[in-house]
Amino acid sequence: MYKKIFVSNRAGLGDVLLGNPVLKALKHKFPDSKITLMVGWDAVDIVEGLDFIDEVITYAYEKQRGIPDLIHMVRKVWRYDLAILLDFKYRSAVMPFLAGIPIRAGIEHKRKLFLTHPMRRTPDWESTYEPHNYAKIIKYSLGIELDPAILDQLCIPATKSHDINVVDQLLATHGVDEYTPIITIAPFSSWAPKDWPVKYYRQLIEQISCRYPHKIILIGMGSDCDRLDKLDKNSNVINLMGKTTLAQTIEVIRRSRLFIGGCSGPLHIAGACKIPYITMYGPSSPARWAPRSPGIVITRNPACGPCSVNMTGCVEKPCIVDITVEEVYDACEKMMRDKDI
Repeated sequence: MYKKIFVSNRAGLGDVLLGNPVLKALKHKFPDSKITLMVGWDAVDIVEGLDFIDEVITYAYEKQRGIPDLIHMVRKVWRYDLAILLDFKYRSAVMPFLAGIPIRAGIEHKRKLFLTHPMRRTPDWESTYEPHNYAKIIKYSLGIELDPAILDQLCIPATKSHDINVVDQLLATHGVDEYTPIITIAPFSSWAPKDWPVKYYRQLIEQISCRYPHKIILIGMGSDCDRLDKLDKNSNVINLMGKTTLAQTIEVIRRSRLFIGGCSGPLHIAGACKIPYITMYGPSSPARWAPRSPGIVITRNPACGPCSVNMTGCVEKPCIVDITVEEVYDACEKMMRDKDI
């Protein structure tokens, strides 16, 4: 029915990863269609190499190259049959409009003019797992129903040999080999209100280190290192923040016995890699965002939440601050015992 399908998901790493099952289900529905996915340049490593995506193209808006880049992308998807917009970006809607794609579906947001099949979020959006929300865009705007069994299974490409070798060498410099048990912690997300307090992480690491022989690896952006507040001073801690590419970070997570962190891209990577996880959810909705793979979600479910968009006036942040170190440590012990980590 559709020979060429253009999908845009120029969102955060976690959002892109949560969109992968939708692309897999779409390919299952239309196996003979060419599926072209547009993402930001920083998300390539979580989509390139997946066999249900035929082409990956990148677009990152730069003011000085805005029009030339936009024209280039329009030419790439010229006269495709269908455009599905999983993100909410304005330019993501303009491109298929200018490319003459006859069917353009997505959340209307501020770009309804450029869509032929706009839709609004349904009332249950915050209580529905995000891949299923993406599938709603396709179902309610186009009448195409995707296989729900596929939507719960996150997908991520295999690590390339070069990145495996880099991680081997990097870990070896810290005395870590294939027999060393690893716990990976991602203390920071792209939105600070979601982050469990650093002092809690420090106490948690001290408790884990007193009882377990695992090396604890910190991952994340190098720009967040100034927020660590001595979190990396424990002798069992290896700080790799800012020292690995995304592909290499994925490989580190793959080698972990356990992942600990909040609602962030690394958590979804752990879910895709089937790594047991413990996650602390504050303002964002675990029903919408938490992985469906085995793990423990700790949340307060406050009456004022979820509030993923706006926390104006909220100083105390009880939804995340009230999650105690003891709760998270008890969850670690349970996971260690149940999964024989």
